Amino acid sequence: MNRLFPIRAIGQGICLLDGDRFTAIFEASPINFALKSPADQERLVQAYVSFLNSLKFPVEVLVRADTLRMDEYLAELKTRENEIEASLRPSLGEYIEFIEQSATIRHLIRRRFYLLLSWRGTDTRTRPLRRGEILWEEAERELVRRQELVEQGIRRLGVRLRQVDSEETFRLIYASLGGGQALPKGVSWVWE
Repeated sequence: MNRLFPIRAIGQGICLLDGDRFTAIFEASPINFALKSPADQERLVQAYVSFLNSLKFPVEVLVRADTLRMDEYLAELKTRENEIEASLRPSLGEYIEFIEQSATIRHLIRRRFYLLLSWRGTDTRTRPLRRGEILWEEAERELVRRQELVEQGIRRLGVRLRQVDSEETFRLIYASLGGGQALPKGVSWVWE
């Protein structure tokens, strides 16, 4: 993962990668394509093609599929049983039983979709304090501009973007590294 995404620092909403490449990560809300009518599906495909053809910069798409941990969710439901109206408690028990059976029959997967927007700076100034540091504000402006363009294009699809904050970025990268592996060396996780 570190070869593909060589992180030097994570700032507020932006990662600084090797080669003065800045990347902002956005989570995209999914739509259920399969539940759309054939005409709506065709319209969505055409809108997506139009969106892709309108881009003048690269957009990377990352799809994460994580197995849901139902035991924590069900334990929380069971602890809240007393807060639920008495007439609804039998339904809660049936719901918990249904979820437990579903989880044993097949794994429940949560898919999350991320868009990565990048910008590479070229520093023409003399004597920067640190490589990449001077370009940070310029990168923020350019990535915000790119985000606005992407949001306009995918709004027609019914997809919304949410910028991933620094802590979520750290967790996403760490999970992508395998979760149990050692973190990459030479990474300053906070931009100072």
